[in-house]
Amino acid sequence: MKFFRKLKEKLFSTSSKFNNGLEEIVDKQKDEIFNQDNNENEDSNNHISSNMKEDLREQKKEIETASIKDEKRNKVTEKQPSFFEKNKKTNIELDEKQKETQEKKPSFFKKIIKSVEKVTKRRKLDDTMLTEIEDLLISSDLGVATSSFIVEKIKKENFSKELDITQLKKLISSAIYEIMNAPKTITEIKNDQLNIWLFVGVNGSGKTTTIGKIAKQEKENGNKVILAAADTFRAAAVEQLSIWSERAGIPMIKGEEKSDPASVVYKAIEESKKGKYDLLLIDTAGRLQNKTDLMEELEKIIRVIKKQDPTAPHNCIIVLDATSGQNVNSQVEIFSKTAGLTGIVMTKLDGTARGGVLVSVTNKFNLPIYRIGLGEKIDDLEIFDPKLFSKVIVGLDNDTI
Repeated sequence: MKFFRKLKEKLFSTSSKFNNGLEEIVDKQKDEIFNQDNNENEDSNNHISSNMKEDLREQKKEIETASIKDEKRNKVTEKQPSFFEKNKKTNIELDEKQKETQEKKPSFFKKIIKSVEKVTKRRKLDDTMLTEIEDLLISSDLGVATSSFIVEKIKKENFSKELDITQLKKLISSAIYEIMNAPKTITEIKNDQLNIWLFVGVNGSGKTTTIGKIAKQEKENGNKVILAAADTFRAAAVEQLSIWSERAGIPMIKGEEKSDPASVVYKAIEESKKGKYDLLLIDTAGRLQNKTDLMEELEKIIRVIKKQDPTAPHNCIIVLDATSGQNVNSQVEIFSKTAGLTGIVMTKLDGTARGGVLVSVTNKFNLPIYRIGLGEKIDDLEIFDPKLFSKVIVGLDNDTI
């Protein structure tokens, strides 16, 4: 429950966009019907009013004609009503007639209220509405392909149905869960062997910090952990990993600045085997501005790993920055060609980032989200729950579905 509240807070910008967007979409039909009923009632009331005025004029004319004839014939008696009495009686009868008509016919405002209540949170799912939903999904960073997939899934079983906002949220949430519940390729830590996890990603994605957090968490889980600082071209990366190493009491293998990253990895694997460690986490460089050299360097690291253990690396995890939006797709594509990715860690999922990018990247590459970072603290890196995420992102409560 604590994690749900935290995730809900971090995804508030996305869930609010979904909620406001769906309300606006549904309200469009409500406004159309409201205006239609408004015009119909105005026409109806104008017609009634015009007819009653015409009846009144005709009856007054008849009374006036009869009164003139009576006066000419001089046959008016005391029992006969005067012109004014007749006129008064006629007005009373007309008032009663008008009142009776109004009682039988609903008032203009009652009809409008009834019409609005009928469509307050419902709208017929048609092509226009589906297009509006797709536009909303795209603007929420889900990408064109993913948005089209979700819309087609909703359309298949619900076209022409009257749907309210909660029903729409459930349908979108269900489609997102289907995407996010990707096959688990992340392997568990196996006992009695060195498990080697390789971390890749561009500079600034939070890769080094993520490695430090995972190392501390795995140590708390009872595993013997060691780190390798193979991003030798950035002194800041080595220093940052050293801080996490000291903070968590976890040893770290590093080389000289500008030294060969593959040699650092080789040394780290040797030391890890000698010390009978359970888990080795390897940090690597992420200079995408020079993709060719970077990929050649990464390929060399992987060759060195496989020489010492043909089954390794047991996991190759890419760390992505959620604030990068759709750019994360190109990052995954570049690293997938060289490293053979097994999973994703998404960092910086704060109040300004749109969570839709997680759905987009999972749908495109069928890679599971391993963990998500919700902040700077150690506890802010959480194991990803696809079902929980699919509910929170559209603004559903935890117990809704």
